[in-house]
Amino acid sequence: MTAAAIMFVMGAGHLVLGMRMLASAHRSDDGSAVATAGSAAASAPLSAKDWVAICAAWLISAVAFVLATGMPWASAAGAVAIAAAASALLASRSRLAATTGFALTIVAIALAVLLDTSGVSERSPVARLLAEGQLATTISPSVLVIAAAALLFLGPTSNALVRAVVSAARGTDERDAPAPAEQESWQLLRRGRELAVVRKPDSVNVSSGFRGGRIVGPLERALVFASLLAGMPVVIAGLVAAKGVVRFPEISADRAGGTKAEEFLVGTLCSFLLASLAVLTVVVRPG
Repeated sequence: MTAAAIMFVMGAGHLVLGMRMLASAHRSDDGSAVATAGSAAASAPLSAKDWVAICAAWLISAVAFVLATGMPWASAAGAVAIAAAASALLASRSRLAATTGFALTIVAIALAVLLDTSGVSERSPVARLLAEGQLATTISPSVLVIAAAALLFLGPTSNALVRAVVSAARGTDERDAPAPAEQESWQLLRRGRELAVVRKPDSVNVSSGFRGGRIVGPLERALVFASLLAGMPVVIAGLVAAKGVVRFPEISADRAGGTKAEEFLVGTLCSFLLASLAVLTVVVRPG
């Protein structure tokens, strides 16, 4: 249950952080200001109040998880320590620290799955509550708790993990291989004389308050999670095809830099890796 505790604690912390950022972004009355505030909140360093809220969410979620499942307190303390270390690395502006936070989370959950095969205690409130219904006869309480923790982990926490890897890759590409500048005008010449000049129209940046990536990502991982558990990989193939169709205009328009396709691939692979890790926590279970 240590892996489930790690996912539950990290998920609770990032959920509280996301709610705080959403509330601060919507304090403005202007729609464009809301979008700007939301973008700034996603890239700005965490304040002291944010860390206090996250630490409180970690402690409360860890205590609630122990009281509900009967897991040892030592495992809960380890889950809080891993959540704190990974979140601090993810919040860092260093690309190396952010990718280290991603790797630490993956390795910690994988090791917890392999080394800790404990389940929900039979005397715990969750086990007694499920024993009163008919669901306990078909699904064990451990599976339900781990699946719930995995779904919580595939939300804002996985968004932060994927964003850390994609941002690190984007920063490296921009430093090592800057995109060539696009030509702004063309000359029409005849026998060395200029007949006309065709200029590229100025692009108009339309700011939108809709940030679908924060919703599409969790839904995508939840769909992959459910498809793998149900043994329906064809759904994942359809999902990849649909993402390719939706992103095709954006990728095809990026002819100067050529990094949109790589960014799309890195983000998709990281997202699928986290969903597969969540499936592993459910499949590798006691008994």
